[in-house]
Amino acid sequence: MKRAYFFLPLAALVALAAYLGLQYGQVPDETEIINRYAAAYVQTAPAGASLTDCAATTHPDPAVRMVINCVHPFGLTTTFFVGPRGETLPAPQGLGA
Repeated sequence: MKRAYFFLPLAALVALAAYLGLQYGQVPDETEIINRYAAAYVQTAPAGASLTDCAATTHPDPAVRMVINCVHPFGLTTTFFVGPRGETLPAPQGLGA
């Protein structure tokens, strides 16, 4: 058996790791982010909540990608601040909040 055949499984493993790394590193688009946070809102909100209760707006701070506001029919408002890669951020402090 040739010596090169011993390295084929390693090469396949490296190619698989590269593919998975590229897929995992993709930044989600706005629709995916809004849907994810709307689903989280529906799970935690009282009865009567729906995905359409949520809307997103931009934020003047460049560290905040968007602000997602979900308003329940009873008047309860839930706000999510989203970072550049779709992660949850704490509410910003100061004038831009």
